[in-house]
Amino acid sequence: MAASAVTPLLSNHQTPLRQQKGYSIIELSIALAIISIILVTALAGVQRILRSNNTNEDLKNINLLASKLTVMLSNVQTTAGIAQANLVNLRVFEGFRVNGNVVTNAFNGNITVAPNTAVLGTVPVNGGLMLYSAGIPPEVCSDYITGLSPVASHISATNVPVPAVAGAAFANVVQTNLVPITIANLATACTAAAGATITVAALIGS
Repeated sequence: MAASAVTPLLSNHQTPLRQQKGYSIIELSIALAIISIILVTALAGVQRILRSNNTNEDLKNINLLASKLTVMLSNVQTTAGIAQANLVNLRVFEGFRVNGNVVTNAFNGNITVAPNTAVLGTVPVNGGLMLYSAGIPPEVCSDYITGLSPVASHISATNVPVPAVAGAAFANVVQTNLVPITIANLATACTAAAGATITVAALIGS
């Protein structure tokens, strides 16, 4: 076969180098960056949904708890001497996780109930029960507090996990039975250091 006839045959079976080339490092980097952005955005959305669901679950349970306490205390002159163990035995913490006398909210923070130890608005000492809900993320703090407003006569908050004295209110007062919630008080109460959570104190059953 003549050389001129062989050359075209070889040419037909060769793939140009440009067609054999794979993805470049830059192209792979761009693709990975796009995928990372999508994953981070999706994760943030899932976290928002979970926080919202947990907030709604807690508020539903606290509303039920407030109703039970109000009925239970309607014929009681004082809340002095009432302990969390008594309330656990009376099964008022429906919906919350209960392990012995430890009650946990939807954010895995402790729920603690004790008689109020100070005059709060027009409510005298031992005139109601202070409920502490710990571990509340700052992102849902305002929703949490405003959701408690209809069932609590006094609301305060802080970013420490437990009160210094069970039954005491926190310094950051958000609402009393004389003064409604204001945006300024809500913003102060819901401000936390990086990584910190909020503990909300609400006086109920009064």
